[in-house]
Amino acid sequence: MSDGGRMRPVDTGLGAMATLVWAGAFIVTDAALQHTAPIAFAAMRFVISAAFVLVVPRPAVGWRPLLAIGLLLGVGQHAGIFLGMALGVPPGMAALLAHTQSFFTLAMAWALIGERLTPRKVAAFTLALAGLGLLMAERGTPMPLLAMLSVLAASISAATGNLILRRLGGADPVGIAAWMSAVAAPGLVALSMIVEGPGPVIAIATQWNTTLVLAGLYSGVLSGLGAYTIWARLFGRYEAHRVAPFMLLVPVGAIVLSVAWFGERLTPWRAAAALAILAGLALNLVPSRRSAR
Repeated sequence: MSDGGRMRPVDTGLGAMATLVWAGAFIVTDAALQHTAPIAFAAMRFVISAAFVLVVPRPAVGWRPLLAIGLLLGVGQHAGIFLGMALGVPPGMAALLAHTQSFFTLAMAWALIGERLTPRKVAAFTLALAGLGLLMAERGTPMPLLAMLSVLAASISAATGNLILRRLGGADPVGIAAWMSAVAAPGLVALSMIVEGPGPVIAIATQWNTTLVLAGLYSGVLSGLGAYTIWARLFGRYEAHRVAPFMLLVPVGAIVLSVAWFGERLTPWRAAAALAILAGLALNLVPSRRSAR
């Protein structure tokens, strides 16, 4: 496990890669939700990821942390986000609210496991929070309180799961990503059948839809297995304050992809928000002169 010092360039690159994959997942998910219900699609994603337990050995950790990660990062996070969407949170706002998990992770790491907060770290997260606030202000729409609380609860669930990943240290990240999916998949299937009825799950299992299959493969393999493997690796090596800010780049990545892929206009609000988030991340990752000596 790293001593919490400067993040190695290769790991910085991996964090950026995971961010890009998750940003693309929002575009892919938007296409998939034209063909199925949201929780059913989340279940499909984790079923695909869970299939890799057939070839990936179980990591050298107990069942208890695996169950906790699967329930918190899989069921809790995704069910909270998608239920919030079903109750009235627009998809774009759901993505933004979901990434408040970075701030919950930082606060919980300070309060529960004693990670130190320096003025530099506080300044970095304040910059990033300002950027996220700009995005929320631009996309601000009236939302039911219960719907918003559902998404925020999902963020707290994810932040708790992040801290458990931190405690697992050097455990095999591929094994963690695959086996946590095996925990999350049946929970999400059951939740979908309870909340959305059995129709969406049955349709996914019995009907071929090319868009849905491709979206499921992207989300299950690249996002669900690949990006979560990187996430587990980084949290096993570094303190939470080094890793959590990468999640704040996901909305920025989604904006960039939307501009490049769909020709979406880059408004001054979005440009300013992206710059603030990037500045906060840079301030957090680049070591001070004192620590670099």
